[in-house]
Amino acid sequence: MLVPVPDDVPPLRVAAASDNLADAWRTVVPLLARREGASVLILGGGAKSIGLYAAGLATAHGAATVHYLDGDPGRRQIAESFGAEALAAVRGGYDIVVEATSQAPGLRRALTATAPGGVCTAVGYYLAAGTRVPVMRMYATDITLRVGVSHARAALPDLLDFVHRTGFPAERVTTLLADWDDAPAAYAAKATKLVLQRDRLTGDAGAAGSRVARP
Repeated sequence: MLVPVPDDVPPLRVAAASDNLADAWRTVVPLLARREGASVLILGGGAKSIGLYAAGLATAHGAATVHYLDGDPGRRQIAESFGAEALAAVRGGYDIVVEATSQAPGLRRALTATAPGGVCTAVGYYLAAGTRVPVMRMYATDITLRVGVSHARAALPDLLDFVHRTGFPAERVTTLLADWDDAPAAYAAKATKLVLQRDRLTGDAGAAGSRVARP
């Protein structure tokens, strides 16, 4: 994961690049490259920051429609700041769907909202045994469901280049910035996106700067 960050990219902007931001990247960016002007739906609330990053990346990569569904008004506001439209209820017929509720009902809702030939990516995991999916509907409409961990390292070069070129404001998703020594209390706050920061690790006592760490 040791990929150089361009010197003029703020560390806070890419604090999540090696995990949550890269996870969001794989849900929308490669698909939009193959489906110009596609419609995108994000069901948020479970994998909180991933859904928000996906909303921002989908908008920035030319999706014709980016709809975001989440019960939290703060996260809806962040999604709208990226140019997504917050919804109160799920509609259907989306080419690309990101399932970030991490709940079985959300998974079924996401698949139902996926258009024929569309792709639904689930970025969470489902602990309940026997999680049901509408396989017959998926078969009849040729829907692809992708479930599994993200391979963040493969996405990092293109992701960092994109942030460098465009100034994509990923830091908007960070709702809590805390000092390293305050990590226990910061985790207990259960923020949408927590980023920890601490002084640069160096043997030179006079060196300036800081490091950020994604929880």
